[in-house]
Amino acid sequence: MGKKKQAKSNRMQNLTLVTVIVLFLGLGVFALVNNIIGGNKETGEPGQEAKVDEKVFVYDKQPVLGNRDAPVRIVEFGDYKCPTCKKFAEEIYPKLKKDYLDNDKAGFYFINNQFLGKDSITAGIAGEAVHEQNPEIFWKFHDAIFEHQGNESEAWATKDFLVKLAKQAAPGIDYDKLEQAIDKETYKQQVEQDKAIAVQSGVRSVPTLFINGRPVPDSFDYEGIKKMIEEELKKAK
Repeated sequence: MGKKKQAKSNRMQNLTLVTVIVLFLGLGVFALVNNIIGGNKETGEPGQEAKVDEKVFVYDKQPVLGNRDAPVRIVEFGDYKCPTCKKFAEEIYPKLKKDYLDNDKAGFYFINNQFLGKDSITAGIAGEAVHEQNPEIFWKFHDAIFEHQGNESEAWATKDFLVKLAKQAAPGIDYDKLEQAIDKETYKQQVEQDKAIAVQSGVRSVPTLFINGRPVPDSFDYEGIKKMIEEELKKAK
């Protein structure tokens, strides 16, 4: 009986030791995964796991301001009816343009995530139609939509409004062709494809920014955005 008790005691000790080892290994793996996903809280370094495969953005199909061949690619997911996107267009976008786009250090890409009503999609279609006609003029139209943004709860982004706005802000394009594209929803598929990209990228709100595939924690923290851009520029040297 003594031998049986001793054997049982040994098994219990071994089991306890194995449990402790597994527990420590588990905690170690958890800490590693947590640092990868959430970043290192002590150093403030962002996590790398969350980085999106940039192929999903299909850069060559998107409007770009600045240098398409720049080592830094900034992506904004936005909705033309979103008041916060308008705020971004007024407060952050001009700083990015001055510091990184006008000097060709970066390329800025806009991807539709139009979800605030049917006319939101109409605005996205109009943007795609203008871009198809003239990629450079697109940005004037893009800026004008945010500048003349109506109430989020009202259906203001109508065909008449968008064509009239294009005549004011997008000189030289074919306005009849634009009107037809809105009527026939010619570029609705492109808008829907952009929304699919947003889903694949884990976008849950607008505006959402990515820098070389890295999600930006706060789209209105310009110092944080600059830090991320400078990090990417250093990597490219």
